[in-house]
Amino acid sequence: MGAPLFKVLILAVVQGIAEFLPISSSGHLTVLSKLFGFDPDCSLLLTVILHAGTLAAIIIFYFKELIKLLHPQNYRMVGLLLLATVPVGITGVAISKLGFEETVFNNLFVPGVGFIITATLLRWGLHSRESDEECLPMEKMSVRTCIYIGLAQAFAILPGVSRSGSTISAALRSGIKKADAARFSFLMAIPAIGGAVGYKLLSALTKPKTQLGSVSTHELLLGFLVSAVVGYFALWLLLDMLKKGKLQAFSWYLYCLGTAVLIWAFISFFI
Repeated sequence: MGAPLFKVLILAVVQGIAEFLPISSSGHLTVLSKLFGFDPDCSLLLTVILHAGTLAAIIIFYFKELIKLLHPQNYRMVGLLLLATVPVGITGVAISKLGFEETVFNNLFVPGVGFIITATLLRWGLHSRESDEECLPMEKMSVRTCIYIGLAQAFAILPGVSRSGSTISAALRSGIKKADAARFSFLMAIPAIGGAVGYKLLSALTKPKTQLGSVSTHELLLGFLVSAVVGYFALWLLLDMLKKGKLQAFSWYLYCLGTAVLIWAFISFFI
């Protein structure tokens, strides 16, 4: 197995795990891309494909839920899911149009700080104010709560800040049941990740082929499949750990990783 393919497989496995477990896939991909020496354009295309793989995992995992959303009685929930996507859409377009992509997505300081923020969220945020029996199902979520969770997702556009961790934390702190907090988090991820994948893929494909790096089509396809399969099982694992109240354990890993990445960033800056 050649080195490039081996690196793609590592990134695909990490994406599949980190997209769902609250440790930030974008942060890990940024750090690993720097470690592997991928150029930004190559990294962009590969990141898009890997995110598409985990998007496929969500769609397959929640396929029955998505079919239910087509029924007229669930149109309010569809509206809430789309409303929750608006903040991250505005944030993503603003970062792109204002030319901040290099600063945000290709800078080790950002994921370093983001990992520490996520660790703090996991220590503080994964607790409901009431017992789960007293909490609300997502069908009874208010528009205000929906926007609050959407803002948490927008904040998680920063590498190192976990999307699942921040949105599930926001839902739990708003009094939503654990299972429904996760369900709403990942259902709202479908339009958010889908929109980002479409936008970034269009951006990558409009570049000359010479600027897209050395990742081949079969490597991209393999990365997509691996991230999808690993992501499916990681999503199942997250739901099980959330139910058992074990997600806080990831905070110590993130504190250590964030500190290490910041040290690396400072050394790279001054040397």
